[in-house]
Amino acid sequence: MIDEKGFDYENYIQEQLKRIDDLDERRFAKQLLTESLGRAIAWSEEKYAALERRIQNELDVPWRYFHVCMTVIEKKDYDPINTFWLPACEEDTKKIQGQSCETVYLAADEQSCEEFRKMGTLTGICEATGETISFKIRPSGRYWQSMDRLYHLFISNQVPWQTVHLGHLERFFDLIPLTEDGNLPETGWVIQDDRWRKPVKRGMMLLWNIQQIAVHSREYRVPCVDEVFYEHVFYLPQEEMTEDGYLVDAAADILSIRYEQNRIILKTKEETLEDIAVYRLGQGEPEQSAGYRFPVLSNRRKDSLAARYSHRMGHFIQTPSELYRKVEEMADGYRITLLGYEILDRVQAGFLEGDMNSFTGVRLFTDDQRKILLFRFQADEGTRDDYLYESQVRYILSQLQMEFLEYRCMGILEAGMEK
Repeated sequence: MIDEKGFDYENYIQEQLKRIDDLDERRFAKQLLTESLGRAIAWSEEKYAALERRIQNELDVPWRYFHVCMTVIEKKDYDPINTFWLPACEEDTKKIQGQSCETVYLAADEQSCEEFRKMGTLTGICEATGETISFKIRPSGRYWQSMDRLYHLFISNQVPWQTVHLGHLERFFDLIPLTEDGNLPETGWVIQDDRWRKPVKRGMMLLWNIQQIAVHSREYRVPCVDEVFYEHVFYLPQEEMTEDGYLVDAAADILSIRYEQNRIILKTKEETLEDIAVYRLGQGEPEQSAGYRFPVLSNRRKDSLAARYSHRMGHFIQTPSELYRKVEEMADGYRITLLGYEILDRVQAGFLEGDMNSFTGVRLFTDDQRKILLFRFQADEGTRDDYLYESQVRYILSQLQMEFLEYRCMGILEAGMEK
């Protein structure tokens, strides 16, 4: 929120007291002003701050407890005692003999990623024998499975789904060796094409702020006229932050989920619950460890009273000023400027699309004849070499697409940002 109380009354009083030449009068005035007027001003500011907090709490939004952050690291730098960053796939922390594929991370811009994907195969050379090996390229399946589980967790817990920033996840690819045994060479291999040796990073893993925690349930019967229901109470660890969000994954049919301080209550018809897991979404500041140097991508938004009020009222005011505010709200550290927008009839080459929710499989328009709502963006010169910048723009477009369903939201980077 904008602070409109920047007046420093203490410094102002000190400056005005210097105008009094008589020291006795100055001493008396200082005592009178600091003890009487000063206390009144301090009391007034405290009440103003309390009112501000009360308004913020009344306009609280549910998604601020469920932000998802992602980053990547080299596997050798993984820190198991880091409580904020956890593996998106537990398989990354285990050593598997006779692997049938290798997962790599492509640190390149959108155009290079698309070219890499369309190649279909990548050629490598066995270090021991010098033989040529071909690898089939495909998006990393296990990471997309993790995203699919997360999406269904949000839906089953009746938590509003917010677009998750997939900039890092989309850059993981599985390389499947096209050999007789289908396994990777035990002696190691190197990429043959010089173009891909630097951007293709091996031995990487995806981290996010989601942790599965062990909980034990307690149940008690709730009186009912014609049926018996059970409420299963899961007590959360006392040391966990109260600002963290929790999602429950249960095999049984859940009638309702109620969140209370330090506990979660599930209402079911089952007397016992066995196949259940609770996931914590950490909302504190990311914890740093040695080697954690790659950018952090998240769906956190810049908090403001206007954003909370708009969400609480359930209406999106479709004005240019509101549109600029929403882009700034979702920029998350990137200096992204919305130059303007226009409505077109068809897609043109070079357009970026807000497609980070396409994995959900929801298509409201099977025969999509909607017009194109094109946003024109411009970035600061300092972001020219940032390979994740276009992904940040696509994330913003994906969020706007959820609000402008009558259009296909797309974007373009103006000249001067082209690479």
